[in-house]
Amino acid sequence: MKKVIINADDFGYSTAVNLGIIESFKKGVLTSTTLMANMGGRDEAIRLAKNNTGLGVGCHLVLTCGSPITEGSTIVKPSGEFFSLKEYQLYRKDMNDTEIFNEWCSQIDYLLNQGMVLTHLDSHHHVHTFKENYEITKNISEKYQLCFRNAYSLEENSHLSYQKGITGFFDLMNHKEIRDLNVAFESRKKECFEELQTIFDKVEGGQITELMVHPAFIDESLYFNSSFNIQRIKEVAILCDPELKLLLENQQIELCHYGDIPSVNQ
Repeated sequence: MKKVIINADDFGYSTAVNLGIIESFKKGVLTSTTLMANMGGRDEAIRLAKNNTGLGVGCHLVLTCGSPITEGSTIVKPSGEFFSLKEYQLYRKDMNDTEIFNEWCSQIDYLLNQGMVLTHLDSHHHVHTFKENYEITKNISEKYQLCFRNAYSLEENSHLSYQKGITGFFDLMNHKEIRDLNVAFESRKKECFEELQTIFDKVEGGQITELMVHPAFIDESLYFNSSFNIQRIKEVAILCDPELKLLLENQQIELCHYGDIPSVNQ
């Protein structure tokens, strides 16, 4: 049996993102998500998570979007907002590691204090996998005894004690047909499913693989503040299509979330 986690990033970004994720869980094959504790939709996302208890929820640590929870001075622009990813790459050398650690702890603590039981951790724009953040990532994992998304050879470069033995990590939807906004998914379903199949073919038997997705509906917050916006509605349609669930069953793929899997060192 092949085990797959289908995880949606950006829960808590906005109402439309929240509703797209919940739709993909309730009517589709989504099993997991990670929540942004610093964004405008976070409290709504927490309420939705508590009403949908089968959905695994982790924390989507943020350093390159929105504003911080703490008052660190080196990790923000004069406006008080985080640097964009491009700006981060320019100014990371001037950032204080302790401020990043404290901010990420505050984001996790906010969710825990709201009664969330977190299954795992990852980060917006995968910044936890950047070399300069390896030590911070390790210290966060040790403090909260939570695993991190194993993206971009993270486990090969940093020893983490609470990992789940998840060997594969792929972006499920980042393909030409799926990203084409000139045609509806329904009219090019065969081609879209062929693209999905290329990812499912990489899932190995006896292994656990995470597939990253970004389902969402659209509201002004997402449309005007993220360059990756309209494309997300196609992901909702695909994840909720009954044929996708059947395809997974036919390939003997078992869906799960991080909370279903014990740590390898336990």
